[in-house]
Amino acid sequence: MIERNEASPEGFIRRLLPQYSVATVLFCVVLAATSALAQQSAGTVTETVTTRRDLNGRDAVSEKVVTHRARTNDEERVVIETYLPLEYADRLAPSRRVRRVTTVTQSGTQTIEEIEERNPGSPSEPLRLVQRSVTTVRRSGNDSDVSERQVFEPDANGRLVLVRKQSEQTSRN
Repeated sequence: MIERNEASPEGFIRRLLPQYSVATVLFCVVLAATSALAQQSAGTVTETVTTRRDLNGRDAVSEKVVTHRARTNDEERVVIETYLPLEYADRLAPSRRVRRVTTVTQSGTQTIEEIEERNPGSPSEPLRLVQRSVTTVRRSGNDSDVSERQVFEPDANGRLVLVRKQSEQTSRN
């Protein structure tokens, strides 16, 4: 005859399993749903590398462009990063970054684009914002759209100042 000891680890697990099995299953369902949502909005990454032959006949990277895309129900985010080789080192460094966020609204869309670039006089500094543009497209009547674009650039004090504003009406036909 086999005698069971309820103080053993196996007995403890047998007593807990029926009580907490529903909570364990719910935890697994929530974890799977969270993982699925994270994968859905994770987006894609595209990498393009341009090479050229150096003086010794070896391939050398002349430019690398990495594009990150993420989409949710009412928003699309795109980040395009450009890397160029440093003159004084044998590695690539960020040269330009473009961030574009397009949001769908009830009346149309709004796109905010920010451009950051490296200061050519001081390549060790981080990228700096050189331009921000806000483009709004909204419906105007049944058969036309109105597009408004505002472009901002930093002034001498680093504040973003409106430098251009344009409006255009287009037909949907």
